[in-house]
Amino acid sequence: MPKTPRIDNDVLLEAGLDMMRRIGKPLTRIPGFGRAMMYSLPNGERVRVRTCNDHILIVVADRPAVNASLNIEGTEWLLIVMPEVERTPGKVIGYLVPTQVAVDAARLTHQTWLQTQPNTRGSNTTWNLWFDEGGPSKANNFANKWKQYRLEFDDVSSDQIVTSDAGQTGSVKAEVEAARQRISKAAGVSPAAVKITIEFGS
Repeated sequence: MPKTPRIDNDVLLEAGLDMMRRIGKPLTRIPGFGRAMMYSLPNGERVRVRTCNDHILIVVADRPAVNASLNIEGTEWLLIVMPEVERTPGKVIGYLVPTQVAVDAARLTHQTWLQTQPNTRGSNTTWNLWFDEGGPSKANNFANKWKQYRLEFDDVSSDQIVTSDAGQTGSVKAEVEAARQRISKAAGVSPAAVKITIEFGS
């Protein structure tokens, strides 16, 4: 079954930043990390933002070993932002998880998997955590396991997000994607059917 069109990551990011403002923990972008979405809290603690259209946290290790370095390490917090219904415009949810909690979960589930003696050919470096019950039992149901970390607001919706230019890159792209999602919803057509052309005058 083909997957539905994705919600732009910039739109999900802006929704996550909005949630953090609402709980009194506004985030400030930390420059110098390329495409990595690294932010700081007012108290100086660092937050890595991860957006995903599916209810999965994808963790990448630098090698197959259980003690490998993971691409979610290096901050105090991990903000995971996703649509409430996968790949569907509408309500957005987030999880503000202590990074060490996420790292420990990724290592434990990987270790549990290795104990089943899978035929990995020794090269598995992607350790996924599923928020629903669709993934392997060793690594699923994190929506329940991490429910104390969940952020949600009924009026934070991907089809109503208007991104700002403050510290953002690709904000025009996000603005266009948000407009495309709104138009598709109003017209009752797929977002892929909506084409938007922008002409910048002199």
